Amino acid sequence: MPERVCGECTLCCRFYAVPEIAKPEGAWCPHCTAAGCSVHASRPQSCRNFDCFWLMDEGFPEELRPDRCGVVAYWNGAEHESVVLHVDPDRPDALAKPPGSDLLRALLGHYDRVYVVCGETRVMLRRGG
Repeated sequence: MPERVCGECTLCCRFYAVPEIAKPEGAWCPHCTAAGCSVHASRPQSCRNFDCFWLMDEGFPEELRPDRCGVVAYWNGAEHESVVLHVDPDRPDALAKPPGSDLLRALLGHYDRVYVVCGETRVMLRRGG
């Protein structure tokens, strides 16, 4: 089965700091285009190290591609003990309805803590809480 690729999905390009190019957290990357990352083949190591759940698991449905559902999911901590969900501030209700709500429910069934970030808002949700 072929490996997934980002394609036109660039939502992670908005959220994370990239020290190699002095890109601050929460700002769009200057290399982000409507067609995807313009420097993908030579992208900085920080970008190469990012592990998007959708890219890593062929079992994730197409509707959970971050640009489609408005949520980027990735592991938190060296032992992957929790998950962080970055919600597109332009779609703050992305976790309130499917497929985002389904993703959140599934992650809370597996991880003790799920962190949710939407703009300046940060919340920690606990399994069973």
